[in-house]
Order: sequence, then C-alpha cells, then structure tokens
Amino acid sequence: MKKTHVFVIMFFICVFAQAAIASKPSAPTQFERSSAMASVRSVNIDKAVYEIGDISSLADNEITLSRLKNIESRSDWSLPAREAVIYQFTQSLAELPRDAVAAEVMQHLQNYQPRALVPHEDHEDALVPLFNIRAAAAGIENVWQRREYAAEAVRLLETDPESLVTIYNKSANHNQRSAILETLQYAKLSDVVMVQNTALALLDQAWALTPLIGVTAIITADTFAVQQLLVNGRGAGLSSVLVQLDKRLQTSETADLLVFAIQQAPAVNATLAISAWWPGLSHDAGTRDLMVGLLTDPELGASAALALAQSPDMQTIKVLLDTAAIDSVAGRRARMALDINRDRLVGERQQ
Repeated sequence: MKKTHVFVIMFFICVFAQAAIASKPSAPTQFERSSAMASVRSVNIDKAVYEIGDISSLADNEITLSRLKNIESRSDWSLPAREAVIYQFTQSLAELPRDAVAAEVMQHLQNYQPRALVPHEDHEDALVPLFNIRAAAAGIENVWQRREYAAEAVRLLETDPESLVTIYNKSANHNQRSAILETLQYAKLSDVVMVQNTALALLDQAWALTPLIGVTAIITADTFAVQQLLVNGRGAGLSSVLVQLDKRLQTSETADLLVFAIQQAPAVNATLAISAWWPGLSHDAGTRDLMVGLLTDPELGASAALALAQSPDMQTIKVLLDTAAIDSVAGRRARMALDINRDRLVGERQQ
C-alpha cells in the first residue's frame, strides 16, 4: 500500500513537472533571416490573425489571451511563424478604439519577450527580434494616445482655444504636443490666430512654445510672429519651421526677415535663418551683398561664407574672388567659400 502511495505521488510530480516545462516559454533562438521568413510564408497569417482578433471577443481578456497563448504554443508552426501572427495581430489593433481591447491583452503584448532572433542587418554580431512585438504594442499605445489627445484638442478649440497654449506648454507628453500641433493645421483661422496671440505673449519666458508658434505662423504667414520666433524661439524644431516658412512667405518678406534676423536675433537663430532662407534668396543682389558684408562678422561670418559657397552665380563668384584677393578676415572667409567647392566654382566661372 505504501509503495502504491509513493507511485501515485511520483506520478503526479512527473505530470506537474511536464506541464510546467510545456508552459514555460522556449528560450530565445537565433535564425537566419531568409529561412525564418520562408517559414512565416508557409502559414496563413491573415487567417490566424482574424481568428485571434474576432471583434466580438477582443474585449474579453480570457478568450483573447487564450487564443494568443494557443498561437504561442503551437508545435506545428515554427517560432518565427507564431511570432509573425502575434506581431501582425498587434499592429491590427491600431484600427480599433482603446476600449475595444481588453487591458490585460495589451499588457500581455507589451510584456511579450520576442524569442525569434536574427542578426542585425548592419551588425551581424548583434541579434535583434525578427518581430518586435513589444515595440509594436508601444506603437499602438502611441496611436491611441495621439487619437485621444487630438479629440481633446478639437473640443478645446471649440470652447477654449487659449487653454491649448497652457496645456502644450506644461505637457511633457510628446503625443499630446504632437496632437495639438496637428489639430491646429485643420482649425479655423480665427482659432489659430487666437492661439498664436496667446502663445506670443508667453514666448519670451516659455521657449517650449516655439513649435506651437511655428505651426501657427506657417498657417497665418504673420511676419510679426516670425520675428518673435527669431528673437525668442529655441530648440531643434526652429530650423524646420524656418524652412517651411520660406515656402509660405513672399520672397520680399523672407529677405526683410533675414535682415531682421541678422540685426536683432541671437546669432544661433540668425545662423538658422541664413541656412534656411539663403537658397531661395541667392540670386537676389541685395541679399548677396548682405552676405558678403557679413564675412567680417565674428559670429556670422562663417555662416555667410558657407551660404555664399552654395550654388553661386557668376556675380557671386566674381565678388568672392575680388574679396579673396584682399588680406583680411573677409578675404580669408571668401577664400574658404571658394575652396569648399572649388571645382564647381571654377567651372561656373569658365562657362
């Protein structure tokens, strides 16, 4: 009898051990990329995704999690094929509202540890997930956030446009700020002007509003707003805003704003303005003379030389050659401009 009890106990220990081993995720495995993708193509991915993501059951965490785990443990499919299904299922969630998907399902996807690894395309010694399911889940969360913040921004534009400025300025959430900027591009002009005026009053103390005013200035083509950006704007987004404004403003307006930037803006912003606007003004004699005059400037001289070296016409080349013949700061910078693309400049001169 005692032996029977021992046998029964050992039997159940074995059963539980095998169950534990079966439920434990397989270890990360390295695959050759082309062979892994070949095994993915052997499976009907779309059908499997549809079966997991039946809209009637997505909000039921137990059903969906069960289906996901069934895919994860299928022994008749390769690991890359299984993860391809989960990855495509995750991407498909972007089409749905957040409340259509159970929170437990998203948590499972966000915590998923990819196990099918392949060599990095540029660094073969490094392994990367063939299907980065966690990153895809994070992307879905970003999509949902942007959508929710955009809906909030639309409501506020209808009720309290000025409040968008405060929200944008205080927010540390990239999705929220991006949603506000995107919403402004489709807003009524009167609402955009209201937001712009509110933001301009704060810009000298809140340079984080630079992208917000940049978007409104592109919409309104308000030169005063552009001047304020040049004087008080800061951050990486300022350069792209100035480039877009070049396409929005009249050439004469851009030329006047470049003079303003050189005379009144901080050197770093004036440099950005030269870089953004010179290509469109390079054939304007007044702007060319302005750049040549800047060659002696201790802060902007190098930027002027770089600008003058870009696609110069015959008159610009002549001015640079004449200036370079003089032993001075301007002469040295003119020679620098000529040396940057000497072959092209000589070719232009000979034509």
